[in-house]
Amino acid sequence: MRAVYFNLDLTLTRMERPFDALVVETLQEAGIPDPEIDATRQSNLFFDRFLDLEPEPLAGAYRAHFEELEADPDLTPEEAARFQKQLEVDAVRPAVEDLPGLVEAVADEFAVGVLTSGLPDLQRAKLEKLGIDDLLDDVAISYDLDATKESGDLFAAAADRLDASAYAYVSNHDSDREAAAAAGWATVDADAAELADAPVARIRDATGW
Repeated sequence: MRAVYFNLDLTLTRMERPFDALVVETLQEAGIPDPEIDATRQSNLFFDRFLDLEPEPLAGAYRAHFEELEADPDLTPEEAARFQKQLEVDAVRPAVEDLPGLVEAVADEFAVGVLTSGLPDLQRAKLEKLGIDDLLDDVAISYDLDATKESGDLFAAAADRLDASAYAYVSNHDSDREAAAAAGWATVDADAAELADAPVARIRDATGW
C-alpha cells in the first residue's frame, strides 16, 4: 500500500479572515488600546517559539508581548491563546465543498493522512470541523511528534507510524514539497480545489504511481 499525506493549512483549508485580523481581535479582547496593537510583533513572537517547538508557543508569545507593552491585560496569556485558537477554528472552511468526498476517493486507492506543522488541539479541532478526522489513517502533527518538516523528522516520524511501500505529500507550498522531497517522498503540487475533479488521477500523474 502506498500512502498519501496532505498538508492541512491552506491546502485542505481556506481562511475566511486573515490571520492578522485574529491577532488584532485577540489583543482587543485583552484590552490592549488600538494604538498599541501590533499584530506583526505578536506573530513574530509566536513563530520564534513555534519553529523551535517551544511548549505553548502562543501563550508564551502573548506573555512576552504583554510584558513588552507593560500592559495589565484583561486576559491571561493562556486565555488569549485559547481565544485566538477558537477564532482560527471559526474562520476555517474547507477548500472544496465536498472535502470528505475527496479524501474518501483518495482513500479508496491509498492510505491517507494529514501531516501538518501546528498545535495539536488546534489542528485536530480543524480536522473535526472539516469532517475528515474519522477518514484518516494517520495525523502527524509537529508538536505531537516533537519534529519539524524542515528537518525531515516529521516525514520520518509519519513513515514510522504508517507502514507503506511509498509516500507522497500533497501541498501547494514550495517549502513543504522541498522538505518532503529531501526526505525521499514523492510530491504533488496542488491544493484540494485543484485536485477536486480527479484526485487519484492527479496524484498518480504527479507521482508516477
